[in-house]
Amino acid sequence: MNQPVNQPVNQPAQLPGRQFPDRPLPDLQRLVLRNKHDDSHMEELLQLATPEIEPILSALLEWIQDCNWPIAAKVLPLLAQHETAVIPLAQSLLAPEPTDDGWKYWVVSALLPKFSREAIQQLRPTLERIIMAPTPGESLEEVDQVAVELLTDQH
Repeated sequence: MNQPVNQPVNQPAQLPGRQFPDRPLPDLQRLVLRNKHDDSHMEELLQLATPEIEPILSALLEWIQDCNWPIAAKVLPLLAQHETAVIPLAQSLLAPEPTDDGWKYWVVSALLPKFSREAIQQLRPTLERIIMAPTPGESLEEVDQVAVELLTDQH
């Protein structure tokens, strides 16, 4: 499986009503993981507020394309810490297309169980689509089965 390619990252925009702390914004590009063993900036990443880390969440999400990678175990709780901002990314990943069904499997089986009940409920329509009308790849990778388990555990 290919490892994620680091893309240039812009500084976060000021969000309405959100004041950043008086400390300087981190150099987000410096904090993006470089390989599947790179945990050198995890402590810094864990300290960031959601608006601060949001520009690199999609880059971090790439590191759970295969949860057998050593860094995945550390990235999962980090992503869950920012579940509100990750929900739209997860919805996009879980759409019928794109077709990285292995990645979908890890999102549903490893990441979403770390989310709150409320976050899972926001993803319920997407998960129900996977259960009721899985793509051939989603069935092959058992994404539909782990979606059933996830929603069953929510009751």
